[in-house]
Amino acid sequence: MTRTTVVLATLWIAACGKSKAPPPTGGSATAPTATATVDAAAAAPAAKPDKPDKPAVKPTKISKATRAEYKRRLQAGRTLAKATKWPEAIAELEAALALLPGDDRALAELSFAYMASGDLAKARKAGRAAVGATTDPKLKAAALYNLGRAEETAAPDRAAALYRESLALRPNATVEKRLAGLATAAAAPGPAPLPCAAPVATADEVCACLSATAAKDFDEAGRTPECKLSATTVDGFQTAEYEMSAIGEASVVLIGRGPAGWAVIADLAYVYNPGAFGISEEFTVESIRAEDLGGKRIVRVETSKARQDSDMGVDEVETESTQGLVVCLAPAGAAPSCPLNLDVAYSYRRERLGLAEGDDLADVADLQTSGLPIVVERKLNVTLAPDGTVSLRAERGRWDGVPLGDRKLW
Repeated sequence: MTRTTVVLATLWIAACGKSKAPPPTGGSATAPTATATVDAAAAAPAAKPDKPDKPAVKPTKISKATRAEYKRRLQAGRTLAKATKWPEAIAELEAALALLPGDDRALAELSFAYMASGDLAKARKAGRAAVGATTDPKLKAAALYNLGRAEETAAPDRAAALYRESLALRPNATVEKRLAGLATAAAAPGPAPLPCAAPVATADEVCACLSATAAKDFDEAGRTPECKLSATTVDGFQTAEYEMSAIGEASVVLIGRGPAGWAVIADLAYVYNPGAFGISEEFTVESIRAEDLGGKRIVRVETSKARQDSDMGVDEVETESTQGLVVCLAPAGAAPSCPLNLDVAYSYRRERLGLAEGDDLADVADLQTSGLPIVVERKLNVTLAPDGTVSLRAERGRWDGVPLGDRKLW
């Protein structure tokens, strides 16, 4: 299981190659014009040729102060979005849109920010409004891309059509890659099945099964991979940690008891402790608790994993921290299952270790990492409703690969 993939933020502007927006206008949405069928005899007389009808809606005059505040809010929203601070970015962009209702640039940026945060309903609404509000090919292509991103999870075919429409307006490598990725995802196999998922009489038998499974690829002849069980505070739930190789690789799984016996029900972590190379990892089950939600018994498992890797050759060190959440259903008289298993927070930092003097590193200067310190942070907000709907909203960072939005777990 891979749980620490880092994806750096890319705004919709970068995706569609637009580095600088044109000077802001007073909004570009067009008010709809009502139409009705009337009797010809009752119709009003035609306008005289020398006095043409006035437009139904006059453009609203924008003050200099309003325009300046709009620009400040828009730029602040863009800056916060680049920093992947989604709630703050959304607040600034919404403020910009309130100043110039219907503004195509604010709508397009909001569509991407909503999508990145996981609020797909608002992302679709803003995306459709942005597409309808602009006639500029570049901006419309960007808005179509943003709308496609919002549609990917629920309607991949619709997303593909939007990407193709965007590419017709303006060829773009990022959009092409996203379109190709949809085809690849459709053809990709599902997640690997859990090991030892068939129920057995005891938890010890699950451990024996895990050891036997790992032994097939174990690289130390004559030794059986070890497996260790750990009790939890919830009856019928334990963890099992088993060796995957003789060089310090291990896997931690959650096992649960149902009417037919014990079985593996969730993959928790991969842990690597080679005892050398400056690498150390520690995995912890921070809490596990049972609770009633909407008349159903669920079990929440909160975990953490910490990693440190010291690169003595260039006097650098990197640290990682990951928090995970597993939500399991544990109905009476039925086997437990875990429909939600994901990371909810991640942080990464690489910096100088500080043990070597400058002259000591002269020979390896070309190997050193530039731009230190490097810091990456991601945070996800998870809300579970009594009807089994889980809402995933990004607070920090990019969460590509995680199905943000709302979906039913049961």
